[in-house]
Amino acid sequence: MTAFTATPFKAVRRRLIAGCGAATFVFKVSAAATTTENLQLSQPASVPRADLDTSEIVDPKTKRKIKLKIRLPVQAKPTALILYSPGLGSGVSNGADWCEAWREAGYVVATLAHPITDDSIWNTNKTRSLKMTIAEAIASPQYALRVNDCSFALDHLLGLTSLKPYLEKSGEGKTGLHRPRIGIAGHSYGALTVQSITGQGQGGKGLLDPRIDAAIALSPSAMSQERAAAMGQVKVPFFCVTGDLDGHVTFKKGADSVRLGVPLSQRQWVYSHLPKGKRQELLVAQADHMTFAGEPIDAEHFSRDVPLSEQNNPKTWARVSAMTTAFWDFYLKASMTGSNEKRAAYIERMRALAGPQDQLKFD
Repeated sequence: MTAFTATPFKAVRRRLIAGCGAATFVFKVSAAATTTENLQLSQPASVPRADLDTSEIVDPKTKRKIKLKIRLPVQAKPTALILYSPGLGSGVSNGADWCEAWREAGYVVATLAHPITDDSIWNTNKTRSLKMTIAEAIASPQYALRVNDCSFALDHLLGLTSLKPYLEKSGEGKTGLHRPRIGIAGHSYGALTVQSITGQGQGGKGLLDPRIDAAIALSPSAMSQERAAAMGQVKVPFFCVTGDLDGHVTFKKGADSVRLGVPLSQRQWVYSHLPKGKRQELLVAQADHMTFAGEPIDAEHFSRDVPLSEQNNPKTWARVSAMTTAFWDFYLKASMTGSNEKRAAYIERMRALAGPQDQLKFD
């Protein structure tokens, strides 16, 4: 394995990488360009499916082709909408475990695959190495472009006729009585996207989408205390999920390797600087960075810091899925929020769902 030491890449990494080394190697799914009316929607798990394919939407302003996978709940009744932004190098299969849990809990869940930063980084050849594809993926413009992808996808989803039975008049979202409540979640690079779209300053200036009602960041991060302090501008309920071994990860392909990430302490800075009142943090025991990919990992492409990690994943994923679902239920369902009694019951439930070695923080 060859360490990458090119100075330009290191400079980009120091300035921009907080923890975008999160993704799972997945096979690319071909998808033809899709219009609003012929978007293919994934059926509930109980319904047989021929293939878990994706659709593609094109942002006319940026010309970016965004893959989109929509998971529908079993019952077509008013509910909330959740967007999911994957980590670096991953497509729409990222976070599948909790995305399925959220769907089963009654939510519409839409997973994006962001161009350039998705699983296309693995498309290398003699003239285009893994180091080169990753350098392009973590270049400064991609941060704002990923946030714009989410806002464009949200516009698209809210305009779909096929989703009206689920989203029309489903709750008093922040921007109107007829707008559904909207949550957003993401892992690693996706967590940085979540941090920006919910109001983190500087890098997120002008990227705030006021339609977001609540957020979950799996493996959040900040490159400095100054960047972490900018999380004080976030106004929505925010759930930080990380692990006691959540630090760095090495991307590998053949002799090529790139190591990205930050120490755990810098991931916990995010919670520390969020406004008090609606923040919470889960530190999962024996969980590393790729634990929060939420899908099986190809060990030939990603390093792991947890022994027997794939065997441990089901138990860890079950806790993360249950606790993130409880968060959505409390903050995205109008009947759940409001009184101190309901909040106390919510906190008690979250503590019951946590593992004996997990650490859970509330204000």
